[in-house]
Amino acid sequence: MSVAAKRSDAPVLEPLRIELVGVGRLLAERLAGDPSLIHTLTPAEFEEFVCDRLFTMGLEPRRVGGLNRRDGGVDVVFWPRLKGAFPFLGAAQVKHHRDSRCNEGPATVRDFCGALAGRPFNAGLLVTNTGFTPDAEWYAREHARLIRLRGFDDIRRWLLEDFDDAAEWRELPSSIELCPGVKVKIR
Repeated sequence: MSVAAKRSDAPVLEPLRIELVGVGRLLAERLAGDPSLIHTLTPAEFEEFVCDRLFTMGLEPRRVGGLNRRDGGVDVVFWPRLKGAFPFLGAAQVKHHRDSRCNEGPATVRDFCGALAGRPFNAGLLVTNTGFTPDAEWYAREHARLIRLRGFDDIRRWLLEDFDDAAEWRELPSSIELCPGVKVKIR
């Protein structure tokens, strides 16, 4: 018998406990108090934050590759967590800027559009912590209809878990004309 086993004052070892905590939720809580802190995040933290918000929306996000590594122009792939009648596959490109005045231009939208072409995606989400130029918004509206642009104002709503605001539905028209004289009211 060892000396330590004979001694009653020997330290008792407790099993090691490891707990994984998603940084996205912690970031969301911190940013809810001051959304302007979004510009102080690292690009990796911002991607994690976007994944957390997608998860909170009911989607299953998966980051693709690592930061500054080949990813085919897609940072996050996502799909609905719950099985439903209309499953879809989405892709997100996440753009982080330290300077709140740096807006994404049409080249970013065109590049993301090209990254989605020929792949089985049903939706694209281009997220930035700043905003988009009018040319970027025009290109998305006229040429990249599957791509949704989301900027700082959207992120502020997401921090409050406001995912069904009218602004989230802005790309959908109030009605569509299927053929001459046949209009369908959407909302």
